[in-house]
Amino acid sequence: MKLAVGPAWGSPFIWTSAVEAMLDMAHPDGWDVRWFFGKGWCPARRHTDLCEKALAWGADVLCFVGADQIHPPDLLPRLVARHAQGYEVVGALVPARGYIEWMDMKPFQPMAWRLKRNQPPRAFRGYALDKDMVEIVSPADGEMVQVNWIGSGVLSFPTVLLKYLKRPWFFETVQNETYVRYANQDVNFVWRLQQEAQAKVWVDTTIKVGHLHPFTIDDTFQERFADWATPGVGEPDIAKFSPLGTHT
Repeated sequence: MKLAVGPAWGSPFIWTSAVEAMLDMAHPDGWDVRWFFGKGWCPARRHTDLCEKALAWGADVLCFVGADQIHPPDLLPRLVARHAQGYEVVGALVPARGYIEWMDMKPFQPMAWRLKRNQPPRAFRGYALDKDMVEIVSPADGEMVQVNWIGSGVLSFPTVLLKYLKRPWFFETVQNETYVRYANQDVNFVWRLQQEAQAKVWVDTTIKVGHLHPFTIDDTFQERFADWATPGVGEPDIAKFSPLGTHT
């Protein structure tokens, strides 16, 4: 069996800590694993490029991983094990880099969404019109939770599903009035896996992912991250300076 893995990444530079995590990933027993990097002028093209490379190699399963994220070293064996248990498409909750102001979420909350259970049947017309039909998935919902929308920070699926999707597999959505691009091409892909390929999508809430992002440190951080320097609670090694002032 062949497992293709890779990020859809537009920059020639990748976070050092993300690369270290990728190099530390274990390979599942009995699987031939190969890494690919999606290339192209936009996220949709880069995701499509990864799919094309995986199919050309003859991959049985393709796993998207974010190049701005920290994944656990046992990620790939855990995903393959979930597929063996019968879960067709498997993702992981990735913390948001900030928050979406028009959505009922906490800052930096790990995000995936599903249609609310046990509600009167009606056609879903989109989040803007039918927000009341959608709920954010929580780890409290269980280890394996069926979802309807999730990003591609971790997304593993059999490549055979691609043949049921009309091309293009990924596409950008642009607001005509402002020419602002919506960051929804991967979420749309997940929805289409369900609608066109009749696949079920699941999130493994036990997989913990870190999301890398540079931001301005101000005088509120000393209170908001008061436990940062506590071993076992925070991560003191990330921003620790030596006594001589050399950043480590």
